[in-house]
Amino acid sequence: MPQPGSNRTQEQAPQADSPPKRLPLVSLTANRDDSVDKDARLVNCFVEVTQEKETWVYKRPGLLDSATGQSASTGRGVFNWKGNVYSIFGSTLYKDGVSKGTVNATNGVYRFDSSLGATPRLQLGDGVKAYNYDDAAGLVLIIDGDFPTSFVKGWAFLDLTTYVMDASANIQGSGLSDTINWDPLNTLQAQIEPDGGKALAKQLTNVIAMKDWTTEVFYDAGNATASPLGRVAGAKANLGCISADSVQNIDGVLVWLAAARTATPSVVMMDNLKVTPISTEPIERLLTGLDFTTVFSWHLKVGGHKFYVLTIKEANLTLAIDLTERLWSQWTDVDGNYVPIVSSTFDSSRRPILQHETNGKLYYASMDYATDDGSLIQADIYTPNFDGGTRYSKYLPRIDFIADQHPGSLLRVRSTDDDYQTWNEFREVDLSTPNPGLRDEGSFSRRAYNFRHRCNTPLRVQAVELDLQLGTL
Repeated sequence: MPQPGSNRTQEQAPQADSPPKRLPLVSLTANRDDSVDKDARLVNCFVEVTQEKETWVYKRPGLLDSATGQSASTGRGVFNWKGNVYSIFGSTLYKDGVSKGTVNATNGVYRFDSSLGATPRLQLGDGVKAYNYDDAAGLVLIIDGDFPTSFVKGWAFLDLTTYVMDASANIQGSGLSDTINWDPLNTLQAQIEPDGGKALAKQLTNVIAMKDWTTEVFYDAGNATASPLGRVAGAKANLGCISADSVQNIDGVLVWLAAARTATPSVVMMDNLKVTPISTEPIERLLTGLDFTTVFSWHLKVGGHKFYVLTIKEANLTLAIDLTERLWSQWTDVDGNYVPIVSSTFDSSRRPILQHETNGKLYYASMDYATDDGSLIQADIYTPNFDGGTRYSKYLPRIDFIADQHPGSLLRVRSTDDDYQTWNEFREVDLSTPNPGLRDEGSFSRRAYNFRHRCNTPLRVQAVELDLQLGTL
């Protein structure tokens, strides 16, 4: 029925058997400026599109303490080597929770790699100090005079040689299967452009030199003298790297925080040596003008989804992209701040392992965990402004939720009719009931909703249906 006082004709009103309107739940992060406080977004959620083209919104994976027993101190990296989990907390390297020696603790998160040979070794470095580790020799500082005295983060092992790069973009190679002795002749410079080195990585059978505003690619050319590397000139990209701590290799695809000489910060990926942006315009608006002094990044593969997660600590901001669905969302800790995870790997059972920034803990991550080690995760769905396709006033006698049923699962619902400026009070919906919904949601011309879930239960929502009735303009 129209609202009281309506002068609309019967022909203008919807038919009694008109199906309800479905409120859009899933949209690209849509901030109109550099604030995360307006417009459509998902917080601590991600999206899955089924083979039947149904769209579901899930709460992000939760965390569970793995109880490996490190002391509470700063997390500086975690890595799986030969089935064992190596982690650095404070200035101590641990193997499966057992101390293996002391490392430098002045330059953030370490990067790891490994080498082959008669004695396979683990390599670890933070741009200030670099180390080899094997069970026989233990943890040994690399002190060879041909190893760079300072270097950028990242290693690249290619054809029995390990490579590192310094801030002048000089790429230095080790001896064959020998990361103790470094070859003084095995060096070249990434010099297509005169920018400095920022990070080193590997993709396919190529060494990737990320610089200030460009990225260069090298392959094993088999040169008899000097460096065996040769340039893949056609693979040069006019995008560099803002922070080495943003670089992640996810199943052979490189993802990092990038910038060109004249461009705003963006997130890009390199797949088969092709660099393409994966950040949207709203995400780049969030990144513009930020302080990138402290950056964390990590990746997580869970429930058939692959996530790249980027934290800019000074901005108190964590952004996650689901590389499966190519959708961004904001993730937070239980207090609404950035997610304090600095590194990720997996254990011998292939379970994801995440390293905390400060408390000395390694966590399992899984969709089976509805909390962060017992602390409630607040999942928020902020919808776009919705007008039902008309500027006419609409009366909403009923709103229904299509979601999974779990005992104790409650959804709090509020709305804004003035473009996200003010919100009404939350109303509560019991998602454990067969047909959860709300009655008498009032009138509006244009409205956005916030659906909030903060319970020790999973959350999976497919749709919200609005039983709209038209009123007057």
